[in-house]
Amino acid sequence: MWVILSHKLSVKTPSFAAGPSLTIRAIKEVRAGGSSNSYSLSFPNHLGTHIDASRHVDDKGKAVSDYPPDAFAFTRPVILDLPKGESELVTLGDLKRHADDIKEADLLLIRTGFQVHRHRNPMKYMTMNPGVSAEAAKYLADEFPQLRALGLDFISLSAVQNREEGRKAHTALLSGRDFFIVEDMSLSKFPRRVRRILVVPLFVEGIDSAPCTVIAET
Repeated sequence: MWVILSHKLSVKTPSFAAGPSLTIRAIKEVRAGGSSNSYSLSFPNHLGTHIDASRHVDDKGKAVSDYPPDAFAFTRPVILDLPKGESELVTLGDLKRHADDIKEADLLLIRTGFQVHRHRNPMKYMTMNPGVSAEAAKYLADEFPQLRALGLDFISLSAVQNREEGRKAHTALLSGRDFFIVEDMSLSKFPRRVRRILVVPLFVEGIDSAPCTVIAET
């Protein structure tokens, strides 16, 4: 059985700091007399559930499209419940309390519960999101060499209200490393048992990161 851990893209998809979202333009439509349905899509590559790779912060780093498919398969996912409110950061102390669990993970998922605001209060979700501190990010990079990716149930590793801290956290995790950050995941109904998780990005050359579909095999 497979469970989806990503959000569907739509014209209502929340965007970081209430920036541009998805726009859909009809090229031709059957209902308008066209021979088929065809559409043009325009959206930022960091919209919705998406995966960041090294090139997001490092021009010499790899892009998502540079990796082979097996780089996006994870067999030791670990989820941590770390409740956070508006603009709160995941701290070094939060992670140190779970060090033994993190040691087992190739994919660490952080569930803050902030996902509830994605539909209830999209503006809050877009502009008051939690983040991860630079100190916590550096701890993950330095102490857990087996960890290949971090997934979050909020819109970005960077709290909109504390962007400089977020830039430092991104750099600590991504610069000069083969590591992924999966932002804006759907973790509210995470399965009790997971055999593996697949992160399936769009392979688009010329960009750093890409939207992705995340599925868990139970």
